[in-house]
Amino acid sequence: MNNFDNDRLYQLWDQAEELPYGEIRVRISEEAVNLAESTRDLDLIFDARLRLIESAGFSGHDEKLLAAFAWCLAQYEKDPPRFEEHRFTLLWYFKHAINSADQFPQISLAQVDAMRAQMSEIYGRYGYNQRPFHYSRFKFAVGIGELEQAAEAYKAYRAIARDDMSDCTACETNSNSWYFFMKGDFKKGLRMAQPILQGRQRCMSVPHVTYANVLRPLALLGRYEEADQFQKKGYRLIRSNPLYVDRFAMHIAYLVHRDRRTSAVRMFERHLAMALETHELSSRYEFLLAAQRLFTVIAEKKQTQKLNLPTSFPLHDPTGQYDVAQLLSWIEAEAIPLGERFNARNQNKYYTAGLVESLSY
Repeated sequence: MNNFDNDRLYQLWDQAEELPYGEIRVRISEEAVNLAESTRDLDLIFDARLRLIESAGFSGHDEKLLAAFAWCLAQYEKDPPRFEEHRFTLLWYFKHAINSADQFPQISLAQVDAMRAQMSEIYGRYGYNQRPFHYSRFKFAVGIGELEQAAEAYKAYRAIARDDMSDCTACETNSNSWYFFMKGDFKKGLRMAQPILQGRQRCMSVPHVTYANVLRPLALLGRYEEADQFQKKGYRLIRSNPLYVDRFAMHIAYLVHRDRRTSAVRMFERHLAMALETHELSSRYEFLLAAQRLFTVIAEKKQTQKLNLPTSFPLHDPTGQYDVAQLLSWIEAEAIPLGERFNARNQNKYYTAGLVESLSY
């Protein structure tokens, strides 16, 4: 690599680091990977792909995260001493890779288990305990609605002391509170979320996700003043990042519940393109469910709706006038088979039952 190329690569890395997570940061990180690959320098390529894992993972591109992580892990296992300086970061990202698996119904439960077993082995090899292993089981079980499995994993992970490979306390607090929301114990979930809601715990994705998580519990407890505040604060944090397509769904569902249909429609318009473009299929599905709820409510009042939708939308109409029944038919045609794919992978009915219920209140 000549000096100009070397300078350009580091410029791209610096530029990406200065940007918020989102599409532009991912594109710059991918440009850096391409430039590194042109040098055929394995160490530079490894570094560039490792940086892409972070940018992709926090920007709603888990498909890119998984591909980059698999490559880095394979290279590391071939020659651990060569990549020793990156070992901690790579092992840390193993958790991100496993956590992303619930987004893709094409990744089977057996494959998820195999990934988790590999993580367990490599963590043990380097002296880390099994708290992250059980925590990942807990999060995955909650995400697919298997609460009995979640209860066992919750107890197991909390029985093991934290070490350097444990998730941050804010992430764990968020996951714990979400578990109790899923169980229907809203008051306990809200109590557990207080360190986040009071600003005492935070990280790159918390309180962003937590503010969305608490909307339904607060609403069903009649605590609307708090819910309204968290809805406004939370949406400001996430509105520009496609990582949060599933949380946009929660915000839309809450606005529909509050009979704020105009705001819900505006949010649908703004984020439909993100939902159409994302490869994170669970997030897309949740967005479709929220949209279905929104237009079902609208259909009770009128037959057409003025909308500003992206040209990538299959039913795009340059007049901006949309037949609500046709919109609902399209949404259902997209959502139903996707939900069934997740049910088949998860071996339960959560995606077409409990998840639907959580966005229709």
